[in-house]
Amino acid sequence: MDTRVRVNNPGIIYFSSFYTAIGKVCIAKSDKGICRISFPCANENYFLNSIPLFRHTGTDIKFQRNDSILKYETTLLKEYFKGKLVTFDFPLDMSCGTPFQKKVWDKLLEIPYGVCRSYKWVAEEIGCPRAARAVGMANNRNPLPPVVPCHRIIGSDGKLTGYASGLHIKKQLLEMEYNTIKCRRKAKTL
Repeated sequence: MDTRVRVNNPGIIYFSSFYTAIGKVCIAKSDKGICRISFPCANENYFLNSIPLFRHTGTDIKFQRNDSILKYETTLLKEYFKGKLVTFDFPLDMSCGTPFQKKVWDKLLEIPYGVCRSYKWVAEEIGCPRAARAVGMANNRNPLPPVVPCHRIIGSDGKLTGYASGLHIKKQLLEMEYNTIKCRRKAKTL
C-alpha cells in the first residue's frame, strides 16, 4: 500500500523529526517534495531557518509540523538509519540549488548503496573534469543527505574528506552500508 502524501499548498513547508542512533533527524517537505534533511539536528528552529526560501519568491511561507504528512519518508529514513537497504522513491525538491549543484546532486543519486566514488569521478562524469573542488562545495551544500548520498564521495586517494555533519558521521554511514551489503552477500551464499 502506497502511503505517500502529496502536498499541494506552496505556502506551507511541513516538517517532522525523529531520533536515530546518530541523533535527531529533521525533515521538511514542500509542494515539490522533500526539500531538506538534517542530522544530527540539535535545534528545530535552526533547521527551519536553514531551509532556503528564495525558490518561493512572492509567496509567504509558513512552517507547520505534521508527522503524518511525512510518515512515508520518515519510515524509509528510519529503516535506512537502522542499516536496512531501502529505495528512496519519494519526490525531491532540489530547487534551492544552482544548475551546477543540481548536476552534481543528480550524479550522486546514481551512486549505488555501499559504493564510494571520488570528487574527481563526479567532476568527470558531469563533464567538468577540473571541477573536483567545486563538486566538494556542492556536496557541502547538499540539502538532502543521505538520500542524495554525498557521504559516498571520498578523496581520490581513498581517504574520507569533508562532510557537513562531520567525518565521524560519514564514516558511520559508510560502515553501516558496507556491513549491510556484506551481510546480504553472506546470506545469499548460505
